[in-house]
This record gives sequence, structure tokens and C-alpha cells, in this order.
Amino acid sequence: MKRFRIYAILIAMITVVACSDDFVPELTTDLKEDTFMFSSEGGEQTFLLESNEQWSVGEMPDWISVSVIDAPAARATGASFEKGTKAVTILVKENSDYEERIAELTMVSISGEMAKLTIKQEQKAKLITDLESNSINFTYEGGEQSFLLETNEEWSISVLPSWLTVTVRDFEENHTRSVSYESGKKVVAFTAKENNENESRTAELVLTSVKGITIELHVEQAKKPELAGYWILSEGYAGSNNAEMAWFDVSTGEISKKQFKALNGTELGDTGNALKMYGSKMYAVITGPNWGDDSEGGLSYIEVIDPKSGKSIKRIQFKTADGVAAKPRSIVFEGGKGYISSYSNEVVRLDTASLELDAHATLSGTLAEGLTINDGKIYVCNSGQGKDNKISVVDIESMTETNVITTAMNPTGIVSAGSGVIYFSTNYPDYVLYKLTLDNEEITEMPGVNVAEMTYLNGNIYTSLFDWNTYMGEVYKFNTDTEEATPVNLDLEGVGIPMLMEYKIGTINDSDYLFLSGMGQDVVIFDSNTLEIKHALQTGVPNASGVVAVYN
Repeated sequence: MKRFRIYAILIAMITVVACSDDFVPELTTDLKEDTFMFSSEGGEQTFLLESNEQWSVGEMPDWISVSVIDAPAARATGASFEKGTKAVTILVKENSDYEERIAELTMVSISGEMAKLTIKQEQKAKLITDLESNSINFTYEGGEQSFLLETNEEWSISVLPSWLTVTVRDFEENHTRSVSYESGKKVVAFTAKENNENESRTAELVLTSVKGITIELHVEQAKKPELAGYWILSEGYAGSNNAEMAWFDVSTGEISKKQFKALNGTELGDTGNALKMYGSKMYAVITGPNWGDDSEGGLSYIEVIDPKSGKSIKRIQFKTADGVAAKPRSIVFEGGKGYISSYSNEVVRLDTASLELDAHATLSGTLAEGLTINDGKIYVCNSGQGKDNKISVVDIESMTETNVITTAMNPTGIVSAGSGVIYFSTNYPDYVLYKLTLDNEEITEMPGVNVAEMTYLNGNIYTSLFDWNTYMGEVYKFNTDTEEATPVNLDLEGVGIPMLMEYKIGTINDSDYLFLSGMGQDVVIFDSNTLEIKHALQTGVPNASGVVAVYN
């Protein structure tokens, strides 16, 4: 009996050893795919894992955690888990970055069996711009404004009003896309048409990504300014100290004469040679008495005037670089500066912010008259009152004369007609128009037009002249593309002017209207497109030399 018991124990031991040698470690899941996909918001996903021995989870990034419970009963969680069937939950935090993130999750048993999973989480949806505010403002003239937009998903723009269009292109390309746009860095450009109404208009636009991120934009366009009236400068007669300004109110159709003295209590001065609008101010060039270059102290200046009230802002005494009184003649503006030709053989720079003369360029010629700006250089006619024949070239940055171009005698008027092309005219005794090509300094006479005064507008040069031999006035439009001149026939008699005795012609602010004055008190304002005379006025003082439009 005792021997039997020993045999039974041996058989049991052999059985146990045999069973231990047959153990196969297992670590399996119920997953059909080994990749988990999470949205940017994060969340949790669960799967079943079965193992016949202890197992653990490898190193995880801080945006992933794992929870394990018995299936179905709940158990404590930890870094090392017991054998059995488990419900494994992967918890992913919200992704606040604009980049996708990926991690490998490894579950390994104590004997080395492994199950590897890939955890992918999409990036946070991006729809951002470089706009400092969500308001885009256009002037009434319209135009284009653009900004940068960056997104990592497709997006679209809400319906646009008829006065607004949009184009979108890749930041580093010129390819324009459709109304639904792809991800990436884009240049978004809005273009507004001109607003011809006296009311502003707005649009509320929404940029929307596929996942619902929105950017709201407020687009506003100013109303077309309402014309209030015109200021008209008249030269008067040299030596008579009777330069003046008249105000024409378009709403009443009434003209108020000699308004500068009425509003300011002082005379405007002698020989009001030019009136220009720049920014929010008017600039009247008061040359002073006499015909030569001598100027009496205090009689030659730039009068800066508020166009709304007609009140003087400042009277800037005009002086040479040495502080000697000098005579200003013409003025042009660019980049916050006014550039003034002077009978002191200089171009003088005026800072329009400080209203101070801040630079002088000495010229080789004498008695400077008209001037214009082209490609960063100032071109100045040196007439010498009929005794000089030069155009000075002044570098606008350094305010130094860099070149002198020899011309026909007595160059007086000058205009720019696009990059690299200038037209100038000579005065008594030959009233001739010339073309100056700047790259080779070639000068070409333009036949078929006589010119004493001229201005440039929309690709055309408009000229005026009164022929003392025929006692007839001549006004021409010279097309700078075709180089053909055609007469400008205004119905002067229809507005009660039998003889104008054409004097000066010029532009009015940035409009399509021109003014044409006579040697008396008459001045007409006409549409350059239709040649319709809009207003025929008498200023109370002879020789109108400049007109400025004022808008509400």
C-alpha cells in the first residue's frame, strides 16, 4: 500500500512537470486594425486584451493614458496588469497644436509577448489671418486690399455683394483658385468697385473651415464725397497786390468773391501763381511783385489754407538756402513733401507735416518755372524768361542736381506722361510741345499743337493758348499714345462768354474735370470726357490760375 502511494506521487509530479513544459504565453487583442485615430478634441477608445500572464504598457507620451479593467468586472489600474481578459481604454487629451501627433503604444507580457498599437491624433484645426482687426475699410474709389490666411483644412467664403470680389492664391504662387479653397498659406485679396452713391456700404463676410472654425470680417466702403464747391485762385495783375480767392457753392450756384481777405482780414498778396490741394490742405503759391528774380522780404510765400473754412493755416516765407527772400513759381507733391521751383535758381522742399522749408537744391539754370516728378527725380524747366534752355534733373532723395538736359529756348511747362517719358513746352516766341524720352534724352518736337499752358490727365495733354495775331484762342487734347492732337471745342458762347482770351488750363484735384481760365475774370469748369461745361464763373479778379474742389 505504501509503495502504491509512492507511485501515485511520482505520477502526479511527472504530470505537473509535463504540464509546465507545455505552457504557451499569449497576449492577444480583439482588434482588426492596429491603428487608433483620434480627433483633435481627444477622447477614449476601448478594446479587449487577453493574456495568460502578467503584462505591462510601455512608455507613453503625456497626452496618452491607459485604463485597464477586468472584463466585465472592474479592477484597479496600474502600470502592470494581471493575466486574464481585460478591457483596455486608451485616453487621449485634446491636441492644442496645429500639428498631427503620433505615438507607438506597446503592451508586453513578462515572457516578452507584445502587441503594438499606433495612436494618431489629428492636428487642431487652423484658420488664422495676419489682420490686426477684423475690419477692412475701402475709400469710395474702391481698390484692392489683401491679407495672409493660414489653414490646415479646406475653407470657404460666404456670399459676396456685387460690389466686392475676392481672389485667393498660394502665398508663393500666382495661381488663383475657386470659391472653395485648399489648406495652406494663402493671399486673400478683396477688390471693391467704386462707390458712386452718397451712402457708405458694408458687407459682413464669414470665412469658414471644414470643421466649422469661422472668422468674421466687416468690410466697409466710404460713400462718394459730396461736392461742396470750388476755391478759385486768381493771380491778379503783377505789382497790384490783388491776388484773391473766390468760393463757388455748387448747392446754391452762388459765387462769393474776394474771400481770402473777407475771411482772414488781410490781403492774399501779389501774383497768385498756383493753387494745389495735397492731403487736407490747400497750398497757394504767391510769387510776389515785379517780373524779375528780385523779391522784397515778406512778399513771396506759400499760403497754406484750410479748404473747409478758407482760413489761413500758415504763411510760409519763401527763402533761399542762405535765408534770402526768393520768388516761388510752381509746386508739385510726393511722399509728404512739396517741391517748389524758385526764381533763385533752386528747387525748395516743403515738409507738409511741419510746414517748414527743409531742403534746397541748387540749379545750373536760371529762373526755374514748371517742374514734374518722374521715377524718383525732379525735372525742372529753367526758362531764364526767354534766355535759358535747360532742364535740370534733381535727385529727390539727396536734393542735388545730377544732370542738365539742353533744350530749345525758354522751356516753361512740363508734365510726366508715364515712367520714363516727359513732355515740356517752350514759351515766347515759340509755343512748341516737345517729347523727352528720359533713357536716351531724345527730344522730339510734337507738330500740330501750339501751347502756352498745359496739364496732363488720363493719358492726354490739354493745352491752351491765345494767339494775339489772330485774336483767337486754341485748346487742344494731345493723346500721348497716338501722338495726335485734336481741338477741344467748348461751347463758350452757350455759357455767355463770346471771347475768353484763353490763359491757364489745369486739373482739379484727382477728378476728370478741368478748368480753363481767361485773361479777364472768366473761368469755366468742364468735363474732360464729354467737354460739357459744368460751371461758367466770374471770379472778380483777372487771370484765374488754380481751382480746388472741396467735398463734404
